Amino acid sequence: MESPPASVIILSWNGKDYLQPCLEAVLAQDYSALEVIVVDNGSADGSADFVATHFPQVKLIRNPQNIGFAAGNNTGLRQAQGDALVLLNQDTVVRPGWLAALCAELTDSTVGIAGCKIFNADGTLQHAGGALDARGAAVHLGSGEVDSGQYDRPADAEFVTGAALALTAGTLKAIGLLDEGFYPAYYEDTDWCFRAKAAGLRVRYVPAAALVHAESASTEAMPLARKTMMHQGRLRFLLKHRPLAALQTGFLPAEQAWLSRLGHTIEMMAAREAYLKHMLSLGEMAAWRCQTGLTAPTQTVRAEWQALLHLLTTLRHTCLQREARTIAAGNGPPVVSLTPGSDHHWRELQDFWQLQEYAFRSSVPGLALFRKLWHNIAARWSDLALINQQTKVNWAVKNLMTTLAQEVGPATDQTLREINLLARRVVELEQQVAVLQESLQNQQRK
Repeated sequence: MESPPASVIILSWNGKDYLQPCLEAVLAQDYSALEVIVVDNGSADGSADFVATHFPQVKLIRNPQNIGFAAGNNTGLRQAQGDALVLLNQDTVVRPGWLAALCAELTDSTVGIAGCKIFNADGTLQHAGGALDARGAAVHLGSGEVDSGQYDRPADAEFVTGAALALTAGTLKAIGLLDEGFYPAYYEDTDWCFRAKAAGLRVRYVPAAALVHAESASTEAMPLARKTMMHQGRLRFLLKHRPLAALQTGFLPAEQAWLSRLGHTIEMMAAREAYLKHMLSLGEMAAWRCQTGLTAPTQTVRAEWQALLHLLTTLRHTCLQREARTIAAGNGPPVVSLTPGSDHHWRELQDFWQLQEYAFRSSVPGLALFRKLWHNIAARWSDLALINQQTKVNWAVKNLMTTLAQEVGPATDQTLREINLLARRVVELEQQVAVLQESLQNQQRK
């Protein structure tokens, strides 16, 4: 059977160093009807001009700003002319025969989405199809394994990664574009796969379609931001696809067990931000769940919303309780340097956070005792109040800085900015959630 015309869509964001090998490998594919589209998502490194100058045969779309993975790829999908539509990350190098194998799988009318066998730069496997655990965390089959042919058979998969996947124009019409609510990135590909399966189509892993992927090259300089994005995407996916009973009996206990193992860390702060953000937008999600039939027919939008809010509130409280227990037990995360040469500052913070009353001394007999007695009458009552207040502040600073130092090590200025931004966002979201909960309580009293 003749292979369908194919459009390969490459989303670019500050990926100039990756684009040449990526595009050369795609254009070298032995495939007659090939359209290559590069969507530049507001790059600041000259990526778009580089493509325009060195690859004039490529269709270039320039977005004025970074609109995220889903919206950027949707821009390309809307303009693609092929019957086979392929998404490909900028930091990949495909192997010979990749495109033909991928598109051949799509000639089976039961297949909705086809994915690839992906290698790390060191030759180990990165992805041979994917599955989800009870928490909705992605498990990439074969990850880190040496390839000895154990994943050389095509197979149905729960999902395949958006780093390189294909679908037909007919599938796109049936399931729609990528969900831009997963902004800026993560889980929009998994959402697409589950939407295809809900439409009665299969998701396939195609080992003959092979490539190398420098995973997360666009976010490697911002690991904390990446954690937050992944948790937000994971939670949105679960709220879109899991029935309430599955969330309550499967996801909730698994998530709580995971949080208990984390302790009070940056990872927990990132997850907590995701809980808080979704608490503030649950009305829209509850309405969507009811409209799509995910909610039981007897359940109203309001009841669904309240049940989901209770679930996320439980997770938020788990975070807060875990934080309190960790601090009370004195088992906070280890103190490490935030910047090179700052160890002595950490020692000072640990040694001197607790204020002490002034000890009166004098070489004159009885003078120190007199001063102490007079101080007790005139000023000690106010001094103690100030000492207690400042000690509480110092205690909070010590624990906050210890928490923020977790997993950071000798940090860059970029990492410190991310940590501070994350901490501020969590505080702001907590305040918004408090307002929401007060409003709900007022409504219930009425």
